[in-house]
Amino acid sequence: MSSWRLSVLAGVLAAGVGLVWGAARLEAGPEDEPGKSAAGPTYSNDGFGVTTSGPEGWKLIEDKVAAVSVWQRLATFNDTKTDAQVVLYSRPRSASNLDALMASVRKEWDKSGDRLRVDGMRKLDASALNPIARVIVDGSFTRKAAPKKGKDGVPAPPGESTPMRVQATYYVGPGYEFLLYAQAQQTHWSRLHRQIEAMRDQLKFNKQVDSGPTGEGSYRNEKIGFTCRYPKDYAVVQPAREHHVVKFAGVSANDPDLSVYAFPYEEEASDDAQRLVAYYEGEKGGTAQRSRTEVSGTESVQVTARAMIDGVDQAIWIAVIKRGDTCYRLRCVVPTERESTGASAFRTFLASFRFGS
Repeated sequence: MSSWRLSVLAGVLAAGVGLVWGAARLEAGPEDEPGKSAAGPTYSNDGFGVTTSGPEGWKLIEDKVAAVSVWQRLATFNDTKTDAQVVLYSRPRSASNLDALMASVRKEWDKSGDRLRVDGMRKLDASALNPIARVIVDGSFTRKAAPKKGKDGVPAPPGESTPMRVQATYYVGPGYEFLLYAQAQQTHWSRLHRQIEAMRDQLKFNKQVDSGPTGEGSYRNEKIGFTCRYPKDYAVVQPAREHHVVKFAGVSANDPDLSVYAFPYEEEASDDAQRLVAYYEGEKGGTAQRSRTEVSGTESVQVTARAMIDGVDQAIWIAVIKRGDTCYRLRCVVPTERESTGASAFRTFLASFRFGS
């Protein structure tokens, strides 16, 4: 087979690789014992919001990135000593959650036929040791060697084939899906698989991490004491930034982005609202205005703004609520071309928000 030509990994392997059924099974590493931290070259892409590092001594090759809908290679880590390779790919996000991603991955790998042996597929939910949920596929194949040339018209015996092992790890990221695809010769796998697992475990998103249920439903925060509802097919995200309590993210980057913030604040809600107006008008060069609203029976201040954020014209709505010594912000952000959709989502979000358990 001159190239993968399999929907499971369409565009994943740039070089042609011959595949037949492999005979060896893969031993799954203990998921509660992450490998040693990678100490080699680091790849970071702010546009995709992803960072990963390779083992010490490996070589990193960064690829040019274009906006495409299929798997696109971002970076390649090569071990020149063993010919092992780990490649990071991305594509626009289509799975709403981890279960949907696993169903998609299973369907794609089932189409690989008899040329690739799938030895195991598992879903790992987010945990303290592994904060990013993922789907891991273990497999094997045999790489055929080029046939030898015969002499005097006598065919030579076929070249020796090389048993190979692979591990493909899929992640649902903020706006993108990511694939970390590793392959190495079977004879080297026992020595390299810990390094490969370290790369798998230390990959991180620079923006936020998916970490919760999806679908239309209710969200409850016992620590702060509030409940709200989120739209259908949205993911519940645990942001990495302080004071950013929760985020509800849609499948598409153009879906309204809903968030809840909470932070200590001694002044009134109107003072924080004025800070927001000054920020969007002054620092962002946009427009902003204040109005009155009500959230969970509490009189609040709403800031409605338009500004350029990360190179995109955005419409922003923020309800500012003061309760005790804590200030809350309920925010909705959406590209201006979908402003009417964002305004409707924000009104529904505010109406569902309730303080108290």
